[in-house]
Amino acid sequence: MGEKPAERIVYFEHVRELLVEGFQQRGHEVEVEAVTSHPTANLGVRARRVLRVIQETASRDDALLHLVGHSTGGLDARGVVSTWMPREAPELLRRVRTVVSVATPHHGTPLAGFFQQDKRGEMLLRLLWLFTVFALRRGSRPMTFLAFRLFYSLSQAGHQLGLQDTVADKVTRLLAHLTPTEQATLEEFLSQVGKDQSLIEDLTPGRMEGFNRETVDQPNVRYGSVITGAPPPSLKVLLQVITGKDDPGLGDMVSLRMMDPEPQAIYGVWSFLHKKSAPDSRELRTPDPRPEQAQALRAAFGEGYRSRSDGIVPTRSQVWGQVLSAVTADHLDVMGHFDEPPDYVGWLESGSHFRGVQFRGVWSRVLDFMVGAI
Repeated sequence: MGEKPAERIVYFEHVRELLVEGFQQRGHEVEVEAVTSHPTANLGVRARRVLRVIQETASRDDALLHLVGHSTGGLDARGVVSTWMPREAPELLRRVRTVVSVATPHHGTPLAGFFQQDKRGEMLLRLLWLFTVFALRRGSRPMTFLAFRLFYSLSQAGHQLGLQDTVADKVTRLLAHLTPTEQATLEEFLSQVGKDQSLIEDLTPGRMEGFNRETVDQPNVRYGSVITGAPPPSLKVLLQVITGKDDPGLGDMVSLRMMDPEPQAIYGVWSFLHKKSAPDSRELRTPDPRPEQAQALRAAFGEGYRSRSDGIVPTRSQVWGQVLSAVTADHLDVMGHFDEPPDYVGWLESGSHFRGVQFRGVWSRVLDFMVGAI
C-alpha cells in the first residue's frame, strides 16, 4: 500500500524477492504465488482457500510444489497438504515436496485464549473495523487523510529535534498516501475481520491439540520450521528501544529522545502481548523436542528457551519437523519487517536487534531445505 515505492507495505515482498533470487542462484526456475486468505476465518476455511489458489496456479505445468506459511499460514499449509489435498487433489499432493512453517503456533498460543475471554478479542477487532469503515464510508475521507498528512508533517518536525521515526509515523505515512483503490481494499480487509473471527478460538492450545491429532503429516513431504523468540521485556531493552542504541550511555538518558513517549508506548504494548502469550503457561502442552530440535533451540536461546516468546507465539509452540533456523526475533522480523531503513520497516518494538544479515541467513536455510541441500 502507499503511493510511493518507498512507502509501500507488502507483507511478503521481501521474502518473495529472496526466494526468487535464491532459487535462481541454486539453478532452479521458480514462480512464487502469495495467497490472500480471510485474515481471521477458521483454519478449515483458510486451508480450502489455499487449495483453490494452488489449483488455479499450479495447473499450468507439473512443477514441484513447496509451501511456506508465516504464523497461522503455517497451519494452513499443513492443513491443505494433510487434509484437503488427499481428498480433493491427490495429483497435486504428489507434487508437494516441502512444507515450511515460520513462527507458527503449532501447539497454540495462550494469547488467543486471552482475546477470546469475554469476547474481548472480538470486541477490539470489531471496534477497529467499525471505526475505520465509518471514517471511509461517511465521506470524511478527505478530512481524515488531511489530518494524517498534518500529523505526519508535525512528526517530521519532531525528528529534526532528534526524535525517532516510530510506528505511528509509519502508519500515518502509509494512510496519508492511500489511493482510492487501496482505501477500498483496506475497507474490505477490515470488513472481513469484523464478520468472522473464529480463528481466535482455533488457536487456543486446547483446540490445537485436536487439530494436530486430525492433521497427520504426509510421509512423502518434508516438514521444516523457523523458530523465533525475542528478548523478554526488561528495563534495559526498553532503554535500547527508546534510544535506538545497543548500549545507551548517560548522555542518551538526558537526550530529547527520552522525552518521546511513542517508543515507550509501543514497547509497552509489545511487553503486554509477550506476557499474555504466556510461554510458561501450563495450558500450553508441547511434546518434548527431539534431540536435534532441542540442540537447535538451546544454541539459539539457551536452556531457558521454554520461557521464550516472539511476542505472539511461544517459542516452544513453533517447533514442527526439522528446525531450519532458530533466531532472536519477534513475530514479524523474519518476514522482513524490522528496522533497517530505508529498505526495511519494523512494526513491533521488541529490542530483538534483528537485521538484514539475519534475515538473509534465515531464508538461505529455508531455500537449502526446499532444494534438498539440508
